[in-house]
Amino acid sequence: MKTRITFALVAATLLMPAAAQAAKEPDDRPALAIVVIENLRHSGGAITAVERLDMAFERVAKERKWPVAPKAERFAANTPDYETEMRIFTQPLREETPGELVFRGWVTLKVRGEKHDFGIVRFNYRPRLGEWMDRTLDNVYLGAAKAIADKAEPLLFPKEEAPAGS
Repeated sequence: MKTRITFALVAATLLMPAAAQAAKEPDDRPALAIVVIENLRHSGGAITAVERLDMAFERVAKERKWPVAPKAERFAANTPDYETEMRIFTQPLREETPGELVFRGWVTLKVRGEKHDFGIVRFNYRPRLGEWMDRTLDNVYLGAAKAIADKAEPLLFPKEEAPAGS
């Protein structure tokens, strides 16, 4: 009996943050479309690469105080053509050296109709011993989102130059 109650309490404390996150306030910032093109032969899982990239870019935008709200979507035939859009052609995660996961994705950014090609963006992650696989995958995609954001930020949010006379 005590075991069931303890298990129920532990499960409730683990699920509370997820429920609180689901009841987010509406975001009135303009959207930044992130279109993700996945390999058709992806391994099954509860959370797809598109969802993990969406969560990672939301976190990066919040940390860096972006004036836009990133919205990731899976590429489809009816995907509209956006004025400002990031496209990520993902490859399956690979383990090149034992214990190290590698994200690779070809990234293009279209800002006000002008296309910029970042080529293949790569991020390596070595998980800690005993780290949960979900946390490992979240860290891989978060690192990839940060690497992509480092390249995209100067084009998305250009800094205004100071006047020459000052």
